[in-house]
Amino acid sequence: MKLFLRIFLSFWLATILMIAAVLSVSELFPLSFPADHERLFDPELAASDLTNAVDAYERQGATEFLSYVTVRHSALYLLDQDGKVLVKEGVTPPFYSEMAATVLQTGHSEFSRLGSHVIFACPIRSTTGRRYAAVVTIFEPLKRMLNRLFRLRFWLNLAAATLVSALVCICLSLYLVRPITRLRATAQRLASGDLDARSSPHRVVRRDELGDLARDFDAMAAHIQLLMTAQRRFVADVSHELGAPLTRMHLALALLRRQFSGKNNGELERIERETDKLSNLVQQLLLLAGLEAGACPAETLASVSIRKLCESIIEDANFESAQANCRVAGSRADVVVLAYPQLLRRAIDNVLRNAIRYSPAGSEVCLDCRVSDNAENVIVEILDCGPGVPEPMLLDIFRPFFRTAPGRESDSGGTGLGLAIASEAIGLHEGSIAAQNRKGGGLLVTITFPLRMPVSENELQPSATGA
Repeated sequence: MKLFLRIFLSFWLATILMIAAVLSVSELFPLSFPADHERLFDPELAASDLTNAVDAYERQGATEFLSYVTVRHSALYLLDQDGKVLVKEGVTPPFYSEMAATVLQTGHSEFSRLGSHVIFACPIRSTTGRRYAAVVTIFEPLKRMLNRLFRLRFWLNLAAATLVSALVCICLSLYLVRPITRLRATAQRLASGDLDARSSPHRVVRRDELGDLARDFDAMAAHIQLLMTAQRRFVADVSHELGAPLTRMHLALALLRRQFSGKNNGELERIERETDKLSNLVQQLLLLAGLEAGACPAETLASVSIRKLCESIIEDANFESAQANCRVAGSRADVVVLAYPQLLRRAIDNVLRNAIRYSPAGSEVCLDCRVSDNAENVIVEILDCGPGVPEPMLLDIFRPFFRTAPGRESDSGGTGLGLAIASEAIGLHEGSIAAQNRKGGGLLVTITFPLRMPVSENELQPSATGA
């Protein structure tokens, strides 16, 4: 359950219970009892009704007496001047006779309280001159509460109080959860590479713990951005500075090769191989630094046939797959998209060569490309039968220079930059790249990017009937 729902339901349930408790206590145990009597029970009116009921009793009996009484009560008793109970509802408490004797002696009505019950005793003289005492239980908590539950007004009051409490709880929950939700969204943006992400673009004015957390989080994000920018600048500067010495080394090697032409010099060949590796590494570092900075290589968006692009990549990779004694297979959809051709080619090629490099001899590497079911994305899947990657490292393999052991060491021929470049290249296409281990063994790398259809020249020209 989300934190918002937990906070809201906790506050709302507590509020409802509090409202129910207050309503129950106010109904069962009124704080201002005399005022409640004046509002709900009128002694003079009750005495008049009881006098008429006594006259009906003398004429027609106890049944007529009970039906004649209109006063609100929970229990009604009629006693004669000797304390004998003439009419009763339920079991008559023994002290009712004493109350009847008291009011007959004094000639005045009186209230008496017994626990949570309130009892009204009233002397009555009928038209025949006989004297009686009526005892009425005007407040009995359980019956009163049950009567309230069957009244529409009680439920309307409870519904209104519940609605108001729900609105207050929603506002309070949003006040507590919104900064946390904003922090989570900012953390996701930071994780995706947006180093400019902040929890609040403006100054956080909250002075509570959540406000302090937001300010500390933004300070941390700013420090991370500073460190990452410095790191990228350092890599780019070092790579750029290495370019000129490497160029001179290649020229020197060419001169040495010319001097030793016709001679088999193993040391010279070794230097040339290592220099080529270093040049390749510097070129990849420069490309990665540019991609991380959001700079696209010197090319523009163009129409790209995915099938032709993948077939061209496979044709170039056939030599390497033949050396590894494996083959590339798969199905490729014929779809044309708007993309950076060389950048997209390098991304798919890096993943495919990585799959070939770690596939065992005699295995098959599959390169499949298709359009998603909703026709909004292009999906490229590359599957190998290699050793796979430990589950905790599936996200880390797209970081520069990251290697896993024991299947992917530096002596395998890679630089540790291919998947990182592929990730950044697909990111420039507003797509994503992910890896997961196959159940039968091997690694599945999925590349997803939006299906942007190129605009034809006919669509760009104004219609003849236009202006």
